[in-house]
Amino acid sequence: MKPPFRTCFFVAVTTALLAQQPDDPTEILAKARALLVARARRLPDYTCVQTVDRQYFQHPHPLPRHRQPSCAAIAAENQRKPRALALAATDRLRLDVKVSRGKEIGTWAGASQFGSRSVFDLIGGGPYGTGMLGTLISDTFENGGATYQYLGEQTIDGARLVAYSFQVPVESSHYRVKTCDCPESSASGAHWTTTPFSGVFWLDPDSLEIRRMTIQPNELPPEAGTCEAVTTIDYQKARVGTGEFLLPRRSAIHVVARDANETQATAVYTGCREYHGEATIRFDDAPAGGQIQPAAAPAAPLPSGVSLSLALTAPIDTDTAAAGDVVTAKVVKPARYRASKVVLVPAGAKVEGRILQMQHWLQWPSHFTIAIRLEKLEVDGVSRPLYARGVAFPGRAPLAAEFTFSTNKKRYIVPAGYQSNWITVEPRLEEKK
Repeated sequence: MKPPFRTCFFVAVTTALLAQQPDDPTEILAKARALLVARARRLPDYTCVQTVDRQYFQHPHPLPRHRQPSCAAIAAENQRKPRALALAATDRLRLDVKVSRGKEIGTWAGASQFGSRSVFDLIGGGPYGTGMLGTLISDTFENGGATYQYLGEQTIDGARLVAYSFQVPVESSHYRVKTCDCPESSASGAHWTTTPFSGVFWLDPDSLEIRRMTIQPNELPPEAGTCEAVTTIDYQKARVGTGEFLLPRRSAIHVVARDANETQATAVYTGCREYHGEATIRFDDAPAGGQIQPAAAPAAPLPSGVSLSLALTAPIDTDTAAAGDVVTAKVVKPARYRASKVVLVPAGAKVEGRILQMQHWLQWPSHFTIAIRLEKLEVDGVSRPLYARGVAFPGRAPLAAEFTFSTNKKRYIVPAGYQSNWITVEPRLEEKK
């Protein structure tokens, strides 16, 4: 089932955003800037776990494309009388995000390494943004091109803060918007447009820390299908390595589409730690003479056409599970190659896969959609890559099986022991990467 709305909004903030001192800077801002810049320059490479919960709100009376109002009309109507949009669907993502020398890359949570694939290609459609981790703070206060203005004192969550607005022109902006026409379009093949943007940040006048920042683009191209996109970031100090640094605690992107539908993506950052690179750990005895033996070549994939009957070894709870999570299963019965009597995979062999989609559709018929892709097969302690497709539940993503669970409840638990059937296929070049 395809969503009743078409939203595809991506943001990438990569380098300089703010920095130029205003004509009449306050002492607080000058000291805060010096502190932030000093910390940003000492910030080591690090990773965080990012969990993103997304909500898709639909207009109660969808209009056809030729009758859709202008962005100005939508904004005026929302200002005059906020609309009660219906929550149509939700989904959840979990990623490992690495920040290194001002660049941010991501992969599924718990993956063995960071690859070259764009995180936007990884997650598919829906609202998502980068640049919220440390790079935004360092780029904002280290580089020139922006203008900003003191707004006075404000109270947020009981704390007395001082606020500053800022404007970044397009020639100094690295705020990029992905323009596409559907959630399924490839991020790598999409066009990215740089836009000017503005926002507000709030400083604690005592600690000189930034507590919150809001950002929004000033000019959105029609191809983005978006009228408004406001990002709010809440910051806190966190220990990374041997020092304390300012990192986001939570960020939220609120998008108003040109069809008057809206989406909200809320990200929470946990487990931030210094990144030391991938490493290989050996537990076997070292060879005599101190000689290091080369690692054994990985086992070859199974031939295509092998049928596998699998059973989950742990439940999947839709209250907590996310795209990116690892799932485990075991082979229910011995698997043979077609008519051969030779057992290629014994019963009880371990299989590991990953959730690629965890969605809840609230409109009738209400249901959960969980897409899973198999990744690894382990037999007698030897692992090999596993390429297979679901027999009864083919998915839209390559080699993914898409399972649908109809229920009117807000939560569904796929029980341990749930069985599914797969058949191995020949891996394509892009699947081997």
